[in-house]
Amino acid sequence: MSRPLALVILATLASPTFAVDQPAELSRAPIRLDAAQQQAIGLTWGTAERRPLEKVIRTVGRLDFDERRLAQVTLKVSGFIEELYANYTGQPVRKGDPLFTLYSPELLTAQREYLLARETERRLRQSSLPEARVSAASLAGASRERLRLWDLSPQQMRALEESGQARRTLTIYSPIAGVVIEKMAVAGQRVEPGMTLYRIADLSTIWVYGDVYEYELPFVKVGQEASLALTAYPEQRFTARVAYVAPMLDAKTRTAKVRFELPNSPDQLLRPEMYGTVELRVPLGERLVVPRTAVLDSGRRQVVFADGGDGRLVPREVRLGGRFDDAVEVLDGVAAGERVVTSANFLVDSESKLQAAESMMGMMGALGMGHVTMEGARPMQMGGEAAAPGGAGAGETKQMGDLRVTVFPARETATVGENAIRVRVEDAAGAPVAGAGVSFSYTMDMPGMAIEEARARELGGGVYEGAARFAMGGPWSLVVQIERPGKPPLRERFTLRVAS
Repeated sequence: MSRPLALVILATLASPTFAVDQPAELSRAPIRLDAAQQQAIGLTWGTAERRPLEKVIRTVGRLDFDERRLAQVTLKVSGFIEELYANYTGQPVRKGDPLFTLYSPELLTAQREYLLARETERRLRQSSLPEARVSAASLAGASRERLRLWDLSPQQMRALEESGQARRTLTIYSPIAGVVIEKMAVAGQRVEPGMTLYRIADLSTIWVYGDVYEYELPFVKVGQEASLALTAYPEQRFTARVAYVAPMLDAKTRTAKVRFELPNSPDQLLRPEMYGTVELRVPLGERLVVPRTAVLDSGRRQVVFADGGDGRLVPREVRLGGRFDDAVEVLDGVAAGERVVTSANFLVDSESKLQAAESMMGMMGALGMGHVTMEGARPMQMGGEAAAPGGAGAGETKQMGDLRVTVFPARETATVGENAIRVRVEDAAGAPVAGAGVSFSYTMDMPGMAIEEARARELGGGVYEGAARFAMGGPWSLVVQIERPGKPPLRERFTLRVAS
């Protein structure tokens, strides 16, 4: 490669834009872990699958009165309370039940005036003066209307007309059926127009208020059913419906008020100011999901490690949708049926980044920039023995089952191009193992690199040799497989460093 091209590549790698905006695969590389290594780090698997999902929204609910079923008892005339029938807070009343009697001089005078006007109208019906008849009828009508506006019921007006006697006291009746929740009326009390004497609530319907976060609001619609659970009655569930969603948010909590409505039980178990848990379940249809623990979320990117076969773990950048109790929706990046890592993700991610770093150093070495180093870029060792010390061509020895295996280049150092790679196989006592079938596959763990395979021939003395062609300098992964008659095959991953 020419030096100008190398400089262009180096400038690109060093630029902030490259570091920030390139896909996550450039900072992670596929890795290989055999079954023993996976077990050692506690690696587990999950599956990307399509399944029906539902969004569950939970919030604390506060029970309250139905504002449409509240009544306030006031008067439009002054007077004195004489006898109380509803004489304590919490007393149940039916519509039309008497609440108290009122003595009002104004009302008594108005009744007498009405009776006198009716009598005058009756006497003047036969008058020869039309003006007199019309005036008497108008006066009677005005007197009757005044009593009606002072809340005399039609029944009370009829009783007054039939008896012809003004009643000293007037009985005030309950306008609705319910429970007295506030009582200000006291016997003997003087009352003025507009004074609130009773507040009565019909508890046949209850409202429940809950706070829903703004990111959950798109799932809440008027008319949806919700379940209400109360600590006081843990064995029961009550069904409510969404009746109202507030058009504004609370600036501090970033929530909106949602009002639910439900009928009370016949024995009125639901009481205002109770607290409960409201649960709203919204079906979302069938969607592609992975387990929540499969996703590594850095804030800017989300990555999962997929099963690439043959012990390979391949990093995939994914685009996520909704998040649920045990799963995350995936919009792009994995397909249904693929296996993904669900535990030990951080260990796998760290190894993937180290492999990518070493592969990048190898590529830089191939470009004539081998003097640039990265501290700490070493693949993890999860079993067997550590690599033997030495230069780029030093061998690596590992324990494979009951065998001790060493991988090393035939020449002192492996270089770019054709190389003979040797595998020494010994038993536990150090004796050479003959007659085994030895093969290996090799690749550089970086995006776009193919996996090559080679069959090794036996040289004698437990040494087997195969040919490998390396396209660039740096660390190369070799997976050695050993087969012996009557025994299960053994596989292990080795790292061979290739000089530029």
